[in-house]
Amino acid sequence: MAQSQNNGAHTEPYCSGEEISLSQYRWENRIIVLFSSDSGSESYQAQMSKFSSLEDEFLDRDLILISIFDDDCSVLNDKFISDSSADSIRANLTSSGNNYSVYLIGKDGGVKLRQEAVIEPEELFRVIDRMPMRRREMSDGR
Repeated sequence: MAQSQNNGAHTEPYCSGEEISLSQYRWENRIIVLFSSDSGSESYQAQMSKFSSLEDEFLDRDLILISIFDDDCSVLNDKFISDSSADSIRANLTSSGNNYSVYLIGKDGGVKLRQEAVIEPEELFRVIDRMPMRRREMSDGR
């Protein structure tokens, strides 16, 4: 079987979509970034199943979800993002080469949690709800 020579660069599947950067969401949103080989992987499907009925909790915590795939087009919520955007995010949040990882990025742009397994939503929300900015939001009735 012939192998393509991509020298480690992301070359497939040539997705065109929205140009985004993590910094554009700073101070507005918390970001969950999921890295997976593809949208059909067991870990990714398990994670999305856990998140499927949590729209209100995501909205309440100003959370957006970015899925970065090696073999599929990457997405922000339900919209495709460009390969260059996915490559930039991948370069900023390097994993240990594991097939699956989860990052939580705070509104300040810092990595608040990194895990290389499916995360329970309750654990994720506990981390967020302990953040000083989130505590202020809750005390302000948000």
